[in-house]
Amino acid sequence: MAGTVTVPGSSVPSTPLLKDELDIVIPTIRNLDFLEMWRPFFQPYHLIIVQDGDPSKVIKVPEGFDYELYNRNDINRILGPKASCISFKDSACRCFGYMVSKKKYVFTIDDDCFVSSFLTFPLHKSKLPSFPSRSCWRLFEFCADPWEV
Repeated sequence: MAGTVTVPGSSVPSTPLLKDELDIVIPTIRNLDFLEMWRPFFQPYHLIIVQDGDPSKVIKVPEGFDYELYNRNDINRILGPKASCISFKDSACRCFGYMVSKKKYVFTIDDDCFVSSFLTFPLHKSKLPSFPSRSCWRLFEFCADPWEV
């Protein structure tokens, strides 16, 4: 079904959560072939890709994604003399993606992050809307539902 995501471990398609409220920011120095493995999760969302490094290098994005691509030349043009506040010596260029997003929530992922084989637990709709208001160190250490522990 177009515009839906099938939750891993489930054959039931679900409507993408926060679809109109979430941007995904990706700082990158390479082609974004890694997005193919994230397609079931990311395709319904708008991507903001910020190219780190040489702006003359062409970054290839797989077809079928809704995205904006910015590089250093774009940032210089948009920010003018204040462009130096966006570092391009590390993945801090993602800050520009945060700045241009017009959505309520921003998710960021590096271009060398891959889908884990552990990502088979069911995601509950009731959990995601509460995510921005909670923080739990277990979320980053274990692949479990930290609010069920």
